[in-house]
Amino acid sequence: MMWCGINLQWAYTDLLGYIRFKVTCPHVAKDILHDAFIRFTVSTSINKGVEPHAYMRSIAKNLIVDAYNTSQRFVSLDAEVGLNREWLESPTLSVEHLNDIKQRLEMIQQILEQLPPRCRQVFWMYRVEGYTHPEIAEKLGISKNMVERHVMRAILDLSSARELIALNDE
Repeated sequence: MMWCGINLQWAYTDLLGYIRFKVTCPHVAKDILHDAFIRFTVSTSINKGVEPHAYMRSIAKNLIVDAYNTSQRFVSLDAEVGLNREWLESPTLSVEHLNDIKQRLEMIQQILEQLPPRCRQVFWMYRVEGYTHPEIAEKLGISKNMVERHVMRAILDLSSARELIALNDE
């Protein structure tokens, strides 16, 4: 069965299998495949008609990279805050655990408050709101390099604080 020059059987077997292998989550793989279909149909590229399957595969590869980059913006609660699953799954947390979480969050808040206002704003837009560097640069009227510097400064300050937390825990 063909659709817009794409063999759907190929798309849902070979291409979806390739995407699933790269992203490891079947739901994300299907989302990427469907996004690739949409981008393929709205594309005005000359290559689209010549080699539609190759063009579709290159769209999917770019979407896989985008999905990876997006996933890297979000931090695992287990890895970054130092929580373990038993705490999250238990119906009640002990007072010690709650105090530990509160202290860590207060330390992060203090570090963020010590950043210059523009640096804090850029970091918030990047890590929380999910804007890309070029989008932030355009919205704030600054260069992309300045956005990168602000983000790096905030990340370095937070990492050094995380190292201090780790030293205090030992």
